Amino acid sequence: MFKLGIRLFDDKLRELPEPCSLLFISSPGIDPVPVAISTLCNVSRDQGKAIYVVNNKPPASVRREAGLLGFDLPRLSEAGRFVMVDSYSGFSGQPSDEKHVVGDPSSADRILGCLEGAGLDRTFILLDSLSSFMDMHEKGLDDFLGLVAALKKRATVMVLFSTWGYDPDCVKRVKSGFDAVLSLRPVEEASLLRQFLFAERIGETHYEKLAVPIKILRPGGLRVYFPKVLITGPHRSGKSTMVRAMSASAVSVDRMGTTVAMDYGYLDHKGFACDLVGTPGQELFDPILGILAEEAVAVVLVVNATDPRTFERARAMLQRTHARSMPLLVAANYSDGDDALSPEEVRRQLELPEDVPVVPTVAIDRKGVPELQDALINKLMGVAEAESRKEEGGK
Repeated sequence: MFKLGIRLFDDKLRELPEPCSLLFISSPGIDPVPVAISTLCNVSRDQGKAIYVVNNKPPASVRREAGLLGFDLPRLSEAGRFVMVDSYSGFSGQPSDEKHVVGDPSSADRILGCLEGAGLDRTFILLDSLSSFMDMHEKGLDDFLGLVAALKKRATVMVLFSTWGYDPDCVKRVKSGFDAVLSLRPVEEASLLRQFLFAERIGETHYEKLAVPIKILRPGGLRVYFPKVLITGPHRSGKSTMVRAMSASAVSVDRMGTTVAMDYGYLDHKGFACDLVGTPGQELFDPILGILAEEAVAVVLVVNATDPRTFERARAMLQRTHARSMPLLVAANYSDGDDALSPEEVRRQLELPEDVPVVPTVAIDRKGVPELQDALINKLMGVAEAESRKEEGGK
């Protein structure tokens, strides 16, 4: 019943028996709430009733964050698919506007009783957070794990846990009490810190390399995020039009009707986001192609399917951008022309292997563009899937 909106993780989480429990760990300084809200709202919208139990912030702040992420909690509440349980006001001494309020937030029994009043059976329950409950009293961990065990008999449970200086043995014990463990951690890449979502364990399978980069969009919620996909190809192949067709927003610098500098776009498609960088096609810009390709995670080669005379130039651009060393796709543009080559013939003349997708497109009309976007997602996520299969095969 978990639905992060990340296909690779969701497919594996679906293999868990229901009901089940998931621990979501975040490193100090990283806020797990946007990911949690995205997951809860995905479940509430597509699968069934969800309950958010909050003990470390006013419920109004959760509602405000959900609104910024683009989720309509009032509509979900009216439909009976979302319930807020206030386990914060009783601790802070503040009055509450919520229907369901835990009088003593340090009591696992009182929390369970309040959830029963909210109708917990066969629901998705998000507990935010274990860290705050543990800090309330000495036996907080024992009581909380007992609460999770009791809830798991009747509902699917997701728990947020921030590792603020807890003893490693304590963290290990926490992890052992759940069916799956995901963690949100910073990873340094080229002097930049990015957030990655890691699967540490799902069921009995432990992972070390199953991870995806993520970004929180406001509005939009959780996205798998890749910082740079290069769009390249010969002069007049339709690269600028392709960047615009693939993008939620795009900017290009052009002169006399053709691009002489760069195209920039932003793709947001099916829970996946990335920045698109389009290169100029003229040979005078060849010295910078290698620089533009730095830190790119994939390349989309755009060619004119009606003009195979440009394919030699396309092959040269692939070499200059080192495209064959990363995920590569081909957009066979102008494919509606009477003399347009088939995708198979385009692949043959470009001398590309069978595992390189060649997608027929007409960028100006967006024909074939959704298929190209899907192929790009599949290519990028396929790298992570391959890593997970390696780890599963080695167990």
